[in-house]
Amino acid sequence: MKKYKKDFSNKDFADYYIKRHKKIIEKLGYDYAKKLASMGFKRGKILDAGCGFGGMDIVLVKRIPGCEIIGIDLSDPLLEYANSCVSNTNLENRLKFKKCDVRNIPFKDNTFDVVFSVNMFHSVNEPIIMLNEIERVLKPNGYLFIKDLRRSWFGILESEVKSAFTLNEAKKLIEQSKLKKGTFSKSILWWNFEICQM
Repeated sequence: MKKYKKDFSNKDFADYYIKRHKKIIEKLGYDYAKKLASMGFKRGKILDAGCGFGGMDIVLVKRIPGCEIIGIDLSDPLLEYANSCVSNTNLENRLKFKKCDVRNIPFKDNTFDVVFSVNMFHSVNEPIIMLNEIERVLKPNGYLFIKDLRRSWFGILESEVKSAFTLNEAKKLIEQSKLKKGTFSKSILWWNFEICQM
């Protein structure tokens, strides 16, 4: 298998990344759609901060017909792929992908009912700035789901895990941000932070 340097502005790397992560990201879309349905969420505005190739958002917009989703990212090749997936479909009116920096989200305060940030935390410089922006655009009683790789022994097998935060490091950064209190959890690969007023 050909090795690519991690560079989301490079189309070859972006194509490799999509191929490698498509199934897991789509599965997250199904999992989150189910979770939102269990909380009674049927309609509203969703932001995906660091949407990548949009795989999760395409699943969510199909599973939750009353929602509108905006995915933001800085990678031209990933956004190109995401936009090509919804171009000329009946999803175009409810799902948009835009080039934006998660540290400077171009929406008004209290705009979104739900915000997702998946596999972004370890990739962004100054994650506290991103967290504060997420808090700003999230409605006071909105739902927040952050999921990111967790640095662990698994880094021996998967190099990207080496650049991730431990759960304790992530907790410290989140506590320094303006985010409201939420709950943390972890698995072998991931750590999660969620704000879900039920």
